[in-house]
Amino acid sequence: MLKKLCLPILLTTGILALAGCYNSNASASTSVPDDTGTSVDVDIDDLDYILGKYDAAGYEYSYTGEPCTISMTHWDSSGATVERSVIEALLRGFNARYPTITVDLQILGSYEETYGNNLVAGNVTDVFLVPDGAFTSWAGFNKMVNLNPYIAASTLVKTDEMFPSVISRYQYNSAEQKAGSGVQLALPKDVGPYVMFYNKDQFDEMGVEYPPDDRIMTIDEAIEMWEALTKYDSNGNISRYALGGIGPEGLVWSAGGDFLNEERDAFPTEEKDINGLKRGYQFLQDAYLTTKIMPPNEWTAGTDAETLFSMQKISTLIAGRWNVTSFRTLGFDWDVAYVPAFEVNPTKNMYSGSVGYAIYNGSEHIEAAWKLVEYIASPEGQEILSATGFQIPCYYELAKSDDVRAREKELFGYENYDVFVESAQNQSYGLWQYRANIRWKELGYDTTSERLFSTDPSTRYTVDEFIDAARKAVNQYL
Repeated sequence: MLKKLCLPILLTTGILALAGCYNSNASASTSVPDDTGTSVDVDIDDLDYILGKYDAAGYEYSYTGEPCTISMTHWDSSGATVERSVIEALLRGFNARYPTITVDLQILGSYEETYGNNLVAGNVTDVFLVPDGAFTSWAGFNKMVNLNPYIAASTLVKTDEMFPSVISRYQYNSAEQKAGSGVQLALPKDVGPYVMFYNKDQFDEMGVEYPPDDRIMTIDEAIEMWEALTKYDSNGNISRYALGGIGPEGLVWSAGGDFLNEERDAFPTEEKDINGLKRGYQFLQDAYLTTKIMPPNEWTAGTDAETLFSMQKISTLIAGRWNVTSFRTLGFDWDVAYVPAFEVNPTKNMYSGSVGYAIYNGSEHIEAAWKLVEYIASPEGQEILSATGFQIPCYYELAKSDDVRAREKELFGYENYDVFVESAQNQSYGLWQYRANIRWKELGYDTTSERLFSTDPSTRYTVDEFIDAARKAVNQYL
């Protein structure tokens, strides 16, 4: 039987400052203020359950180096307090396994910009977080240790049992300056698949059947569902929209298309890629202007899709796993389903997000730094991280284990947890890893598509006109 493990992130009113350095004398439960003055509790009194589990499974943790202090930098993406609490839960396990290695944890704001500059200047900690969106450009700075020989010798990290894309997205081919193959320069901390969150109360209100939890809906099925969910007031105006958060990536990929050619050096020329682009962007144009299942900018007033869903102004939301921790406090019943997709490649319905950890190749404590990166990516480290409720494990079988399933149900109460696991298994990385610079996408596709969604017919692009304009812009900014 699973022993109850309490590692939830809870909102309370207590305030207790934490030092930046982790040590074994710290309290088993910490409460620290976040950026809004609210505090976060992480109770790890039952951490021994996880440690005992891996002891019983025969895992061994050894370090033969000198006692030392290593520096570690992590971002504040979900708020400095939340991120610190999650990492400190992990570090308690690490400290139990490696008591002679002290970790000086630093939480850094504006991380991607700031740490990118630090890498150029050589101002680098022993271990540092690598967002997958920055990996390709950062890999070119040649500041990361090649982890291949360490992984090959490790008895703790099992990369062949992880979701494939969380490994490949941190591989770098220096000759081609591309991610996806080559040297392993980081190991994953997490994976954040995209799913469709849905408001069960609004489905019930509108008499619409819940989306399936055992398969991916086709776009045609989903359009019928979304149209039935759209709510009108007595004057015939839309008072609640059906969908938010969907982007072009999963639509284009699932329709068999892509945004660049296979070499990633030009706009695609293959007919299948062009057809996929057209189908994906035609859906988006129709969703705003014809079926009207998605809210226009003037209706959202700059509010993001996650907030609209929380305010019950949209019924379904395409968003990442990381929203689960904040959605637990919503005042309505919700669950998750797969992101709907076209029928050509339905499992390519979206990308997943991830961050990893790398070791500075100028570190004086590379062996100790490796022990930390190894522990984060080990099954034990992954289970501790998942027990905070902040992520699912990067290991497929561990993510589907009874322990993790039961813990997820206890923490959040929703039913369809497997949707996250199977989505992580199939979703790869995003367009940011096609090339070191993303301007081709931002200026080639995003800016150009503004005319695709224009409410003025005289300035609006057809999809064919959009493709022609995007081709010129993409090739210009590559």
